[in-house]
Amino acid sequence: MGKCSIYFSSFFISLISFLNFSFAFDGLDFKTRYLHFGKADFHYLHDDSSNQYNFIWWSPTFKGGWGLIDYDDRNDTRYYGGYIRPLLPESGKGELILGYLEVDNSTSDDYEFQGEYRFPCGLGFGGGFVSRSAGGKDVEFGKITYRTKDKRINYILELQYQEMGDDGAWGGYITVYNEEVMFTFGDDGEQWRAVLGYVAPQRDERWRPAFEIMYVDNTVGDIDGNKFLFINATLGFKGGFLSHPARLGRAMGPQGLEFGNPLGFLSPTWNRRLDVWELGDLADFRIVRTEKPSGAISDKTEFLIFPFQFDNKNNILDALYLGGFYARDPVKEDSPGILGGIFGKFGFLTVGVGGDYNFDTEEKRVIVGIIDKF
Repeated sequence: MGKCSIYFSSFFISLISFLNFSFAFDGLDFKTRYLHFGKADFHYLHDDSSNQYNFIWWSPTFKGGWGLIDYDDRNDTRYYGGYIRPLLPESGKGELILGYLEVDNSTSDDYEFQGEYRFPCGLGFGGGFVSRSAGGKDVEFGKITYRTKDKRINYILELQYQEMGDDGAWGGYITVYNEEVMFTFGDDGEQWRAVLGYVAPQRDERWRPAFEIMYVDNTVGDIDGNKFLFINATLGFKGGFLSHPARLGRAMGPQGLEFGNPLGFLSPTWNRRLDVWELGDLADFRIVRTEKPSGAISDKTEFLIFPFQFDNKNNILDALYLGGFYARDPVKEDSPGILGGIFGKFGFLTVGVGGDYNFDTEEKRVIVGIIDKF
């Protein structure tokens, strides 16, 4: 902590340096450091009531996107935004993250802004606000964070104050993790959330189990909300959704401002939840359960396998997956269904084409995803 006073004085100098760096950089170095090692992600979903389009651009200094939900029986919803990280951590100037998200439909135009600066010594400060034009309460929050590492264990501590409407509350989060296990617990006055994640050590080329359990309770504050359970698992972890950097965004909540997987207050958002077949190889599993304040419960359990990946031979059939689901809804009848498709790398693109069918309701969905990693 002794170095923090030096970093405070150099913070504004760092910002000015960044604003001027574009006039002095070498073009190739700028392209390598700021534009490469990202991805472009296009996702399309068709169901019985809508067509949904989502586009994401990821790079070391910018993550953002745009989306459209084209409903058959009501007006469209559009959303867009992004997060910038102009001071790369390896520059030694700390980390500055700024984020913006807007959701627009016929009845409202909501937006939010977040920002945080983290000094190289581990201390950080930030805050943000949410503005809702029709229904819902505005949010304002400020926070102080501290990040440190002791041998193999990482710690993140966060103290925050948040106002939702006219009500204010103190809260905070604590996260502890090493290479295999992560645990997070926090409370912001209107919700508490806990996350437990595990990634097995790499001992086999294909078999590497990983799982995550997240529980969010929105009944603890003045505004009564839902209880939410989210469980994901895979037998063939390959990074991505179940990795610790991605998990931090969900674990720390929208106030966490995690650039690895930024999560905002507003919904829908461009930072889409991955499809279950994107969790990993061999076999994937997911449970999504929501309990409303009335006590009504809806949930969906999905399971799938990549049957041709179990022979330990790489071939084009490895992309095929097949599975099923069981859905419960307080209005509709409980119902099973099937899902299937392909998800794998074809040339320089990662492509997913799949769908599912509900036996009882005869509802069907078709999903197309195209990812270019570069």
